[in-house]
Amino acid sequence: MPINRPASVTLDARALQPATKAEQILEAFDKLQIGMALEINEETDPRALRNEMAQLRPGRFSWDARNLGSNRWTVRLERIDENADGEAFLTHVPAFTSARAGTIKELAAQMSERTYKLGETIFDEGEIWPYLGVVRSGKVIYTLLSPDGKTHTMGERLTHDTLNESGTFDGGGATTRAEALTDATIVTLPSEAVIHAARNDAELALGFLIAASQARRRSIDTIADLAFAHVLQRVAKFLLGYARTSVGMARGLPGVDNLSQAQIAAAAGTVRDMAARALLRLKNAGAVELDRGRVKAIDRARLEAFAHNVQAPPV
Repeated sequence: MPINRPASVTLDARALQPATKAEQILEAFDKLQIGMALEINEETDPRALRNEMAQLRPGRFSWDARNLGSNRWTVRLERIDENADGEAFLTHVPAFTSARAGTIKELAAQMSERTYKLGETIFDEGEIWPYLGVVRSGKVIYTLLSPDGKTHTMGERLTHDTLNESGTFDGGGATTRAEALTDATIVTLPSEAVIHAARNDAELALGFLIAASQARRRSIDTIADLAFAHVLQRVAKFLLGYARTSVGMARGLPGVDNLSQAQIAAAAGTVRDMAARALLRLKNAGAVELDRGRVKAIDRARLEAFAHNVQAPPV
């Protein structure tokens, strides 16, 4: 039998005022009992909301965000038990949410955990890593290294996000390098066990197909930004993930003040000097506050204007 998913309460965040959006989402979430879910309709990438939830309600929610195209997003926030066992943990991984209970039980019996320190490599690009990984705590960053030594950031992975999906299913090397962006705990499942489970559970296989489709959408968005958006836009879009859903200048979400200009450049697909010029332009426009070159505070509305190319000529 498949796992029974709880009914959800729907909240249309598109109709909420920016000044109170986060507060209203948190209020609705806090009313949920464990096992209940809040489904949010959005029109922008909800990365900032996830980072804010991770700060304010750590370990208490699962996250399943889907980009439906045409500025339509849906986010499912489920209230979870932060002390849940291995089986319950797997049921909150988006690809596993509709799998049979027996499938989850079999996979949970083969789970292992490993902790990684900040900056430690989990697997390298091209490495045959014989596991499907799942982030249990902390943050992981995906990067690509060019032949001339330049690094490009391909995105972050947080709690309940999977790692090495391509290597798991096609048997090849890892497509990117995975590095602990903070101290992190990673759950590992043997690739052979995951493939066996997918062959015997159509809902699990469908879950991975949906996850792969979402990953393809993210990749297309990244390619489009690199092809069509100038550096200032790309830097602004990246920093929006650390902007609180508030009005006016506010302290950035945790982690942004630890980002070096080289890391921001890697995330924006450019070089450090260009990223530094973009940050200075954003500072002069009142979109960010800098301290020794690091972002300390963000005005979300002004930053969004640059991200959407409303007032941002090329750097």
